[in-house]
Amino acid sequence: MKRTGKIARLPRTLRNQLNQRLHNGEPGVELIKWLNSLPEVQAILAEHFAGVPISPQNLSEWNNGGFLDWLATQELLEDAREFAADTAELPGFTDGHLADCLSHAITARYGVLLSRMPLDGEISPHILARLEILHRINRHVVQIQRRALQAQKDRRAEAKKEPQPKPAPTPAPVAATPPSQKRGSDASSPHSSASPTPSILPPLATPPRPKTSPILAGFYQKP
Repeated sequence: MKRTGKIARLPRTLRNQLNQRLHNGEPGVELIKWLNSLPEVQAILAEHFAGVPISPQNLSEWNNGGFLDWLATQELLEDAREFAADTAELPGFTDGHLADCLSHAITARYGVLLSRMPLDGEISPHILARLEILHRINRHVVQIQRRALQAQKDRRAEAKKEPQPKPAPTPAPVAATPPSQKRGSDASSPHSSASPTPSILPPLATPPRPKTSPILAGFYQKP
């Protein structure tokens, strides 16, 4: 249930400061004087409460209501910090696993509060305030679990969509070249390093051209 008193209508930062000073044990008279002197408090009192200042009764009601809620929240936050510090040291924790652990921790808190509830009679406002806080936290944890589950489904879907790597093509076998073709190609290759086969007979020398006899020269002349 939302509170609508004078202190409950103050900004969250002011309420947190007031709760911290109450937790430190500061006197109520000093706290009331401090609150009524703030311009933002005076503006809220003028708008919603006809300018009537905060009274000791208002502070007492807050001390038995909103302040207890704040204490319960601080206790749960401290437990959550210790829980997070412990689980951070454990390997293999994902957001989904952590959300499940948070759900177990909240369930255990429910069990503690139920054990403090009387079987008959009224439930104390302190326990009711803790139950309300647990309800709110549990709703957030359920949302975290749903998001983690959806993220896991999305990752699986993306993994299925990714194309699988194709295997490397197998090179075609090279046909063996017949020996006859090898010899022919080697003989015709201009880059062959083999020296040419030497000839069996030495090359013939050019015969000397016969000298023309002056006697026979006229015999072959045509008339």
